[in-house]
Amino acid sequence: MESSGVKWVRLGDYISRRTEKNNNYDVPIYGVTRDGFIPPKQKEADTSMYNTFYLNDFVFNPARMEINSIYLNDFCEKAICSSLYEIFYIKNTNILLPHYLHIFLKRDEFARQCEYIGWGSAREYCRTSDISDIKIPLPSVAEQQKVVNAWRAFREIKVQNEAKAAPLMQLCQSYIQEIRKKKNVRNYRIGNAIEVIDKTNKDGSPYEVLGLNNNKMFMPTVASMDTINTSKYKIIRKGEFAFSGMQTGRDKCIRIALYDKDIPALISPAYTTFILDKEEPILPEYFMMIFKNSEMDRLGWFYSDSSVRANLDWNRFIDIEIPLPPIEVQQAIVNIYKCANEAKLIAEEADRLSREVCPALLQHVIHS
Repeated sequence: MESSGVKWVRLGDYISRRTEKNNNYDVPIYGVTRDGFIPPKQKEADTSMYNTFYLNDFVFNPARMEINSIYLNDFCEKAICSSLYEIFYIKNTNILLPHYLHIFLKRDEFARQCEYIGWGSAREYCRTSDISDIKIPLPSVAEQQKVVNAWRAFREIKVQNEAKAAPLMQLCQSYIQEIRKKKNVRNYRIGNAIEVIDKTNKDGSPYEVLGLNNNKMFMPTVASMDTINTSKYKIIRKGEFAFSGMQTGRDKCIRIALYDKDIPALISPAYTTFILDKEEPILPEYFMMIFKNSEMDRLGWFYSDSSVRANLDWNRFIDIEIPLPPIEVQQAIVNIYKCANEAKLIAEEADRLSREVCPALLQHVIHS
């Protein structure tokens, strides 16, 4: 199979499976997901039968290849993984670059191929022997390196901005904790500033329908809206909050989010929408940051304890008290948070672009 001079080769001719077991190595243990390597959930286990993998090895779960749970180890010299996983490596990295192959294998098309291969087996496995017959494009190493360089650029942006965001987020919460300890900072009942504005979509405007997740963010609804009449859904606009007290006790999370988009959206009629009174000395962004604290989630969990459905009743929610420093202190904390959030958004965008641009660049290399 040829495409504009780029030859297509059988993957199995360029890789070998690694079957080395753990020989009492004092090395880390990892699981693997579609997004990378993770620490094991089970801390204490007999690892004598675990598989050993090395730098530039590919590790994957044969039972989960349809969601692309394959990843290249490019960060540690040696580690071990579950005996259920399979491992392979490139025979000659002077011909086929590990990161180039990784980019090719992380495409959705590869996951669909694996799903097709595994379909029909009892557990829908897709093993190293199964993917060996898959054809891959093999341009020159120089062309492969172009794709890898683009991927690395996005990855560096992602890693650098994630490294900036985490300590800044922690700094914000640390400031809030310090504020709680100060005697000159009063506790403030949030109900004093809340104005409920539940406005329904009577006109049937075709706005996007959103839900609330445990990360206190809006997300596209997972419900099928094809036959749903949205006239009873609530409209939320920029600067407004959505609150759901449902299952607070079960999830140990107060579901609340601040809407910051210019275009209005629709949310479930079961949610409550509200704004903060502009006459009260509290910034919406500061208010939202308070509720991003795990301590506040524990308080919501405690308040929902008496509810049959583990809900956080509205009247109990508005009785919550928060520390209220001067407005300039609130603004300083919010400014730090905005810097952290900007870094987080840049990291997320770099990750998204790496998933979209690199496969497109791969196609450009193949067909140029």
